[in-house]
Amino acid sequence: MNIQEEFSKALQFISHHQDGEIAETLRYRGLQYNMIYGVSSNILYGFTKNISKNQELANLLWKEDFREAKLLALMLADPNTISNSDLEEILHGCNNHELVEIGTLHLFSKLPNAVEKTYEWSLIENEFIKMTAYMMISHLAKELKNVKIKELAKFLPVYETDFTHNSYFVRKALVNAFQEVAFRRPGLKAEIIKATKKLLKNNIGTENELQAIDMLHVLNYC
Repeated sequence: MNIQEEFSKALQFISHHQDGEIAETLRYRGLQYNMIYGVSSNILYGFTKNISKNQELANLLWKEDFREAKLLALMLADPNTISNSDLEEILHGCNNHELVEIGTLHLFSKLPNAVEKTYEWSLIENEFIKMTAYMMISHLAKELKNVKIKELAKFLPVYETDFTHNSYFVRKALVNAFQEVAFRRPGLKAEIIKATKKLLKNNIGTENELQAIDMLHVLNYC
């Protein structure tokens, strides 16, 4: 089966499994897409299980301006062969929480240079790109054999900077990421606690004080 046939098959699958009720629920939740067919991400993932990673097919799907094609593209994109330009296009096109989560799970965290990309993206002042970076940290922390402590340690200054970011979703992704790092990498836990105590001291009386207190509470039980 050639690429165009695979592409047509994917579109037919989406059309066959569309669900108006799910589509309405997703719109109600505020997900921004040009069009939503309402196919659940689980059903889409089931479709990809019988298809090998294929960047050419992923590129065709990504160019389609509707939710399900975008999600399939993220699931089928090949982290080992994707070009930097295609990667950047997809990264900047992940403009809602669902795309960020699916993209991180299936593509971004699987990149051969994931640690370098995570650090690079954590410094970009874009809410969804920062969210992507911190979700990637959560995934990378679980790869105990492949990620060295010193590679994660360089994120501590970024942790201190973005702990008080104006986006709640960035702060939430960051906190979750560093809780995961502390749990998975005890060697970094003390440094994260030290940084959090500093943040608490500098944010007494602000809305970030409670977040720092909660973070320290969790870290003490990691």
